[in-house]
Amino acid sequence: MRRLAVRLGGIVVVVVLATACAWILFHLLRPELFRGRGDLGSLPHYLNRAFLHFDFGRSEQGSQRPVADLIREGLPADVALLSGGLAFGLLLGIGGAIACARRPRGWASRAAQVLAMVGLCAPVYVVGLMSLLFFGADIGVVPFDIGIPLRYVEFADSPSGWLGALIVPWIVLGLPLAGMCLRVMLGQMVEGGDEEYVRSARAKGLGEWTVLSRHVAPAALAPTAMLASASMPLLLTNVVLVEQVFSIPGVFRDLTRSIGTANTPLILGMTAVGALLIAVTTFLFDVLLVWLDPRVRAGEVAPASR
Repeated sequence: MRRLAVRLGGIVVVVVLATACAWILFHLLRPELFRGRGDLGSLPHYLNRAFLHFDFGRSEQGSQRPVADLIREGLPADVALLSGGLAFGLLLGIGGAIACARRPRGWASRAAQVLAMVGLCAPVYVVGLMSLLFFGADIGVVPFDIGIPLRYVEFADSPSGWLGALIVPWIVLGLPLAGMCLRVMLGQMVEGGDEEYVRSARAKGLGEWTVLSRHVAPAALAPTAMLASASMPLLLTNVVLVEQVFSIPGVFRDLTRSIGTANTPLILGMTAVGALLIAVTTFLFDVLLVWLDPRVRAGEVAPASR
């Protein structure tokens, strides 16, 4: 419990430090934006107001609403998009790697690896725009009645409409992660296929699928989870692009315009939200690694036993 509390406290520290660094950089690079609103010495007051009173100020564009209200409204869409894309990427990458590991040099495996490379290299905004141009409702040129929704639907208004509006964004967001996970996990499974415990499992008469799923795959999951954890900043960057392509009303939907108009209160609020999402998902991956890898669990227990 103590280590869990320390890691949760680390999330708070990361979010506060990331926001403080962004605030300091704005003051150093664009001091004219803060005339009449305090100097560098006012940083503790800003952090106290932002994180203890949840007051990031007012947006300096549009209706000039409080940034806290914009975060409350947009954060659920961000969480839904990020978690769905993450789940899709992990499931597709891990499942594809297990399937390809049966015949890693077969044509199906090579085709999957080519598709994984395409998913890695193709920018998400290009994939998203092409999917809308081909299959978008009322604008698609392909004569199949797929009809990708062009507008986001709130979950409270229609759960089925909300799911339909997010399926394709989840796929577009998760494709690069799926490509990375497939390539890394497949390589780990091929490398671990000659380990002694794997040969012992085959010698006992277990089927190839059982050997791969119960013995080889669990050992390859730990490095795959580490890769997914390290790729969270990239995934969050793609969230910003996917939100703009599919008109999802998340916190980051006005990021480009906010940068162009130097809307510092909103940018700082987005910085705090982005740091929070990355820190929380990294923490969840750390918990997963402790569960997956006995060596990590041993490292956790060893200091306490001294």
